[in-house]
Amino acid sequence: MAQSIAANLWNRMAQPFGGGSHHPQSKYNGDGPSVGDRYAQTTDGAPVWVVENILRVAASRYPLVKLTSEKYPDMLKIVSLSTLADHDEFTRAH
Repeated sequence: MAQSIAANLWNRMAQPFGGGSHHPQSKYNGDGPSVGDRYAQTTDGAPVWVVENILRVAASRYPLVKLTSEKYPDMLKIVSLSTLADHDEFTRAH
């Protein structure tokens, strides 16, 4: 249920930016994560998250990143790009 609520919210935010055949990740032009990059939370036993897409929205100073769990693809998380840049919480997984 929570996954569908988050997915619906993401789709509503992406709709004004993704008109036609454009994908939301195409709206972010900057250094940082790319679709498919993997990030591990620094907490022991926390899942590895995969970047699904990146979206710049007017309501946020930083682009938003949609992550899905590598182990459980039905779990998703939407975080600010600044959260991924915080190495106290996330590290890039190889």
